[in-house]
Amino acid sequence: MPFYRTKGCKSLFAIGDPDQSIYGFRGADAACFDRLAEDIPGLRVVRLTQNYRSTPEVLGCALPVIGHNPGGARSLLPNRGSGAPVRLAQAASSLAEGIFIAKEINRMVGGMDMLDAGGVTGDERIQPRSFSDIAILYRTHRQADILEYCLQKENIPYTVAGRDSFLSEPVVRAAIGFFRFLLAPGDTHSLQTALELGWACSPQQAVRLSAFFPGCSALHENLWDKAEAEFPELPMRAAVCALRKFSQCAAQESPARLLERWRDDAGFAGSEPLQKLIGTALFHRDMHSLLNALTLGEEADILRAGGKNYAAGAVTLMTLHGAKGLEFPAVFLCGACKGTLPLEMSGRAADLAEERRLFYVGITRARDELILTYPGEPSPFLAEIPSGAVTSGGAAPKKALPEGEQLSLF
Repeated sequence: MPFYRTKGCKSLFAIGDPDQSIYGFRGADAACFDRLAEDIPGLRVVRLTQNYRSTPEVLGCALPVIGHNPGGARSLLPNRGSGAPVRLAQAASSLAEGIFIAKEINRMVGGMDMLDAGGVTGDERIQPRSFSDIAILYRTHRQADILEYCLQKENIPYTVAGRDSFLSEPVVRAAIGFFRFLLAPGDTHSLQTALELGWACSPQQAVRLSAFFPGCSALHENLWDKAEAEFPELPMRAAVCALRKFSQCAAQESPARLLERWRDDAGFAGSEPLQKLIGTALFHRDMHSLLNALTLGEEADILRAGGKNYAAGAVTLMTLHGAKGLEFPAVFLCGACKGTLPLEMSGRAADLAEERRLFYVGITRARDELILTYPGEPSPFLAEIPSGAVTSGGAAPKKALPEGEQLSLF
């Protein structure tokens, strides 16, 4: 507004949806349009009330919920015909919830076995889907761990979007720092990180070795000869040898292959955090692209393959924040339970209006099919959905096998 006034502008056009203001921790404010109306007398407001994404059933859940926020009842008119009913499933635990979701996905894509077929609760009019039609949304990244475990047990391909906690693991920071230095030799801070976390160099050793490369724009072969002579003792010599080995291929080879070789050479075979980094690297052609994404990418820009290979047709796992602006034919909104939605954190009161907007955003990512799941006590937001708007049921485990046969968890 100060810019608008001081520049003498004669017109201003602003567009947005205050009901999707979910980044309060970054300074976003859902009341910005109200303040704009106060600042500009006679402001003309045009409300876009036609919805072309979701079925009436999905909107029938979303609108009553967001209507509990200030502003009164919302109006969105669906431009689509009726679809599958929205389902609500309670699970005994987070693991049971994950198993239910994995089984339901297999049913959706037509991969159910006979025991699964006996527990189908969906709309049988829906045609089989592809894995890429399906998204699983959750409030926090830590909820993904059990979901990944269950999807892996069912051999369901998936990708995870967002900044996982594995990026903070020392071994991952070491790998990132190692290749960041090789691509930008002037970045000696990254080299120090790699030396301390990857080769257990002392801070003094890391500073000493890093000081050998001040202001380098390129790493020439004769430089490595000098470095090996200057640092003959372990662990610095091992680090110099690794830097020399990868200096010629860091910009050319695929990042996944580079990380696999670095992992094995550095003695980190079997590292789960590194395997997750390799899964992220599968989405990039070169190391430059991977490092730029990790530095500058938004939540939805950073993808990680769930398996050792990337599959184009895969289920998407992401946070509710990361899902903003996206849409999927079928959505599982999981963890809709007390303490998670709204998120309760020690020492900080939950912003109920923003958490409700976040729930609303999650619901409206669904185009055709929405399944809400929760373990334990339900979220208070679920009570804001009219009882007739959802079909309720339990996320029950498999039926028992005949006596004498062992029942597997999956």
